[in-house]
Amino acid sequence: MIKKSTQILTIITSLITIGPVSAQVEDSELARHDFPYKSNYVEVLGSKMHYVDTGGEGSIVVMIHGQPTWSYLWRNVIPHVENEHRVIALDLIGFGKSDKPDIEYRATDHARYLQGFMDTLALDDITLVVHDWGSMLGFDFAAKNPERIKAIAFMEAGVITAPPEVPYGRVKPKLSGEAPTVIEGFANLIGQIRTPGVGEKMILEDNFFLERLVLPSFEDLLTEDEKNAYREPFSEGKNRRPMLQFPRDVAIGDKAPQYTLDMMKNYSMYLLKQKNMPKLLLHLSEGFLIQRWDVEWMRRNYEDLTVHNMGPGGHYMQEFNPDGIGKAINIWMRDNNL
Repeated sequence: MIKKSTQILTIITSLITIGPVSAQVEDSELARHDFPYKSNYVEVLGSKMHYVDTGGEGSIVVMIHGQPTWSYLWRNVIPHVENEHRVIALDLIGFGKSDKPDIEYRATDHARYLQGFMDTLALDDITLVVHDWGSMLGFDFAAKNPERIKAIAFMEAGVITAPPEVPYGRVKPKLSGEAPTVIEGFANLIGQIRTPGVGEKMILEDNFFLERLVLPSFEDLLTEDEKNAYREPFSEGKNRRPMLQFPRDVAIGDKAPQYTLDMMKNYSMYLLKQKNMPKLLLHLSEGFLIQRWDVEWMRRNYEDLTVHNMGPGGHYMQEFNPDGIGKAINIWMRDNNL
């Protein structure tokens, strides 16, 4: 009896010393050394999709990244939400640490894999937190599975709004002559990427999207090691196919794929019709995808919408103001009993 009591005491002492078993995660199992959550994988349509999962008993929050990022983008937002909720941040197929199968990587492909991910993990009563292409895919999933969504938070998202009304029209340039808007400049870039041969060289060979568009915007904001976190999934040209296809699927210009337009029209109607479903818009004072008129239009037309101006920053706003984003999401969820 004394021996058995001693063994029990030893076990209890060891648990107190080392902490709960679930907390024992080897560095090699972490998503990254500066993204301290365990890497998890689930098989979807014959390929593995990577995600981090904070666990816990709270309601489910699913964070979906866009182009050309991965779940790492949310690393400094998650800590503000995970204490009261189970947070899952996934890597879209072909991105981050998910597999890179030999597929076209069209928006419709991503939609199938996202559906499979949600189904395999049996996720319901979801609060979506979405950005960039992750917003379009997240909105699309919500429109197709409305019974599984209870709230949506979005930022720099792909939304359809009406033409701007006065005084929300285009600001005239100070100098004489017409200067292209940011969107017009982006449309010209998309045209180049859509050009056969040109786009392949820009993205697959020169890694243009990362090295010329994304990473320069992080100058003096991220360390070189943090920038490398964005480079790592695309270290080889053959892995950059997803980065090439997303721009080709953008709903801009006369070559915009019909499947993207159909997706956007469908989820836009869904967002307009949703009542008693909390929505949170986190926008920049001078946004890229969501501009002043878009904010005003959504304020007028979306029911149950909370709006926060997050101030200045860049399109990848999770790197510019992660604490503000995380706290705003947490407060909004508390206010709406999510």
